[in-house]
Parts: sequence; structure tokens; C-alpha cells
Amino acid sequence: MEKKKIDDTEQGVVPAVRVDRFGFVKQELNSPDSLVKSKSAFEYEREERRIRKWRKMIGVGGSDWKHYVRRKPHVVKRRIRKGIPDCLRGLVWQLISGSRDLLLMNPGVYEQLVIYETSASELDIIRDISRTFPSHVFFRQRHGPGQRSLYNVLKAYSVYDRDVGYVQGMGFLAGLLLLYMSEEDAFWLLVALLKGAVHAPMEGLYLVGLPLVQQYLFQFEHLVREHLPNVGEHFIQEMINPSMYASQWFITVFSYSFPFHLALRIWDVFLFEGVKIVFKVGLALLKYCHDDLVKLPFEKLMHALRNFPEDAMDPDTLLPLAYSLKVSKRLEELKQEYEKKNGKLAESVKQKQQPP
Repeated sequence: MEKKKIDDTEQGVVPAVRVDRFGFVKQELNSPDSLVKSKSAFEYEREERRIRKWRKMIGVGGSDWKHYVRRKPHVVKRRIRKGIPDCLRGLVWQLISGSRDLLLMNPGVYEQLVIYETSASELDIIRDISRTFPSHVFFRQRHGPGQRSLYNVLKAYSVYDRDVGYVQGMGFLAGLLLLYMSEEDAFWLLVALLKGAVHAPMEGLYLVGLPLVQQYLFQFEHLVREHLPNVGEHFIQEMINPSMYASQWFITVFSYSFPFHLALRIWDVFLFEGVKIVFKVGLALLKYCHDDLVKLPFEKLMHALRNFPEDAMDPDTLLPLAYSLKVSKRLEELKQEYEKKNGKLAESVKQKQQPP
């Protein structure tokens, strides 16, 4: 078969720009992501100690990871909630997601999918690529290395799982992963997430009709009413439902429009603990902004739900609030309630996957 990759010709020329510590073009000099604060000797040493602890926990190339998790799961959970050191994030994400095992069990599969297979979604992927993290230097250049890598990962997945194929929100997942690992590693982590290597599979977020999104929104709406009754009642009065503001939270796991430093911390926990952190962070945001939200009329409320204040987006403020919320038991009860009303998600997925 003809090799299918984005053409390298007509490379765009990207002028030199100032970027923040994550590689995003600086928009405002005072934005949290753009500020590169000089570390004191004490802070530098503390960070180095933290990295040494993590390296000891992981072992060479991840050799000690599984053993450490079995022996000290609470230590691992606590450290992950504090944030994985950025220099180790890519490796740890692969270890906690189960994607490293998938990669080792499937040598050569990714290359086969990229080079020799064709996808019905290729034009859709090409059309959407420029919308994924457009302000990041890795993805800014038209047909540049970042856009080519993103195309390859998304195309490979659309061939690997033709039932799901390609849906636009998947680009933000793949794009985030590519900032921390190779194409092949990012592909297998995407597989691990959508097929459920460790946690419940995410593929229902992207199937026709978005069945898992509908379930999550049902669960979230009930959690809002139970944890934040005043907010829940005000939303009912203003005819606001979660599909109007929270769908992208679940589809992209907060990687679409949230500050990158916050999205990374959420992803650390998401990959280890599963989707319940998305519910917790969503509830924490509404709780933090409770007093303002209950006063706003419809239009201002919609604006507020898409533009949370900067202080609400501070991971060291928001995440401890999220961790304090207990939702696991109630999520399971609401899932069963939803399935009783609408039929099991697995059955609806199965029907959608049957050939016509």
C-alpha cells in the first residue's frame, strides 16, 4: 500500500517566539503558565530530592514500578496527587496506564498501521490537526514534525479501532501525550485509555451518539444537586444542564481549554485513579465558585462556566478541594440507575459495533 503521511512539502516558516516552560507561546506576561520564577537554592534542592525519590520508586526504565505499587500503594497515590516530576511524567504515565505492557506485547504493530494501512478518517484528521494546541511550538508549524506525529497517531488509532475511528476530541488526548512521549508510546497509551487496560474503557466517549458522555453527564448532574444543592437548584431555574458546559471536561479530560499546568496535574491522577477525578474536579470548580454562580442569570452563568477565575485554576487550591469530595460509591449507584433507565452501555456499544 502507498505510504500515508502528511506531505512534507510547503513547510510553514515559524518565527522565533517567546514560550512558557511547557512550550506554549506566551500570551500574557503575567499568566501563570508564562511565569518562569527563579527558584531559590532551597526550592531547587527540594525538587531534586523529589525527583530522586521518584527515580528510586520507578527503578531503571520502570523495572521497580510494579513491585513498589504492590508494596506501598498509598505512598504512590500520595506522591501522584502531589504531581509527577515533569522530567519523569512521560515514563510514569506509561507505567500507570498499562500502555508500556501493550507496547512490548505488540512490536511493529504501530509502524504497520501508520505506513501500510489506509483510514477513512484521513481527511477529517488533516482538517482538525491545526486546531489541536495551536499555540504550542510543537504543533504550530503547518505540516511540521508535531502535526505529522499527531496525524500518524490519530490515523493509526482510526485503523486499529475502526468502530471508534476518529472523533475530533481525540486530538487533544493524543496531542497532550505527544508532548511527553514518542509517537508509538502515545499511540499505545491512547489504546490503553480507550480500550481500558487499567480502568474502565473510554471508547464510549467517542462512539456514535457519545453514549458514555451521556452517562457521565447524568451522573454529574445528580452529583451537583446532591453536593451543591443551591447551585443545582439555580441551574434548574436558569435551565442549565451539564451538556452545556461539562461535555468537553469528559471528552478531553480537561485538556481542551484549561490551563496546561492544571491539566497535567489532573492527568497524573486520572491515569492512576480513573475518571472519578474528572467528576471531583468539576464539582470542586463549582463549589469554589459557588457564591458567584448562584447569583448569575443565564448568559453570565454560561460565560462563567466557560471562563473560571484564575484563582480557581490553581492546582494547589483546586485539587485538595477535589480530593476531599467522596463520589466513588454514588457514581456506581448512579451508573446502575442510568443503565436501568437506558440499557447497559456495553449493550448499546455492542449494537453500534455490529455491521449494518
